[in-house]
Amino acid sequence: MKQQWGLCKDCKWWQIEPKASATNTTVGLCIDEDLQPYRLRVSGNSGCTRFMEGKAAHAEGSSGQPPTAKPQR
Repeated sequence: MKQQWGLCKDCKWWQIEPKASATNTTVGLCIDEDLQPYRLRVSGNSGCTRFMEGKAAHAEGSSGQPPTAKPQR
């Protein structure tokens, strides 16, 4: 399987607060299925090889410490 590295702000597995916009400094929850158990809170400028291009999901609690939102995808 070919892996593609990309930024969270451009990834469909990134989930942010309902009124937040996807920027480098926006903080949200990674909702990639394999990474969900870790409750990763990451900024838009973070990135990894699980990247899948798309728009961020939105849910209240995605930027909490720790995140309390449920994955929306």
